[in-house]
Amino acid sequence: MSVKEQLIDEIEAAPEFLLDEVLEFFLFLKLRLSQRSAESPSSPTMRDRAPLFLQVAREINQELSDVETEPLPADFSRNLDHYLYGFPKVES
Repeated sequence: MSVKEQLIDEIEAAPEFLLDEVLEFFLFLKLRLSQRSAESPSSPTMRDRAPLFLQVAREINQELSDVETEPLPADFSRNLDHYLYGFPKVES
C-alpha cells in the first residue's frame, strides 16, 4: 500500500475535528514550501522536499520555549486525544 493510499484510509476514518487540524497543518507546510521555493534560485526537487519538511519541523520545535514543552505528561503522544478532547486514556 502506498503512502497516499494509507493517508486516504486514515482520512476516511478520522473524525471531522481532526481533519480540520490536519488540513490547516498541511496548508501551512505547503505555504512554507512555496515561500522557500520563491526565495531560492532553483525550486527543490521531490527528493529535496523531505529534508526541507524536517527543517520546518525543527524550526517550529525551536520556537517552542521550554516552558511550553515542560509540563507535558510522559504519555502525551499516546494519549493526545485524552488530553485535548477528554477521550479515555490508551493503556499499553
